Amino acid sequence: MLGALPIPDSIKDMKKFIEGVETRINQKKCVVIYPESHVWPYYTKIRPFNDGAFKFQVNQNVPAFCITTTYYKRKFGKKPGIKAYVDGPFMADETLNKKQNIEKLSKEIHECMNRRSKKSNYEYIKYKYKEI
Repeated sequence: MLGALPIPDSIKDMKKFIEGVETRINQKKCVVIYPESHVWPYYTKIRPFNDGAFKFQVNQNVPAFCITTTYYKRKFGKKPGIKAYVDGPFMADETLNKKQNIEKLSKEIHECMNRRSKKSNYEYIKYKYKEI
């Protein structure tokens, strides 16, 4: 699975998952977390984040980076061109407690990604809210 760590189904397995992520961080390896929880292909906006995605950066005192994918109309073909922006590092603030730092990182990164997402000028798939 190319090093992927699936989110565990049980609390019992969560400890192993957290240990696995922390091991990768301690090995100075990149850990990619999708704070939006799901990937929506070609979606041009940023959905709300799960703040829990930022616990590792705060607990391990490592920098966070964000990658924002934007889309543009190409001259040829139906599928959009893709541009990805990498921003960071975003660091925890030593004057704040863990909860405040998690909220701070979540907010900073969400705002940054929202600014970048405005660079998309082509909507290949239109996602519509459907009432159940």
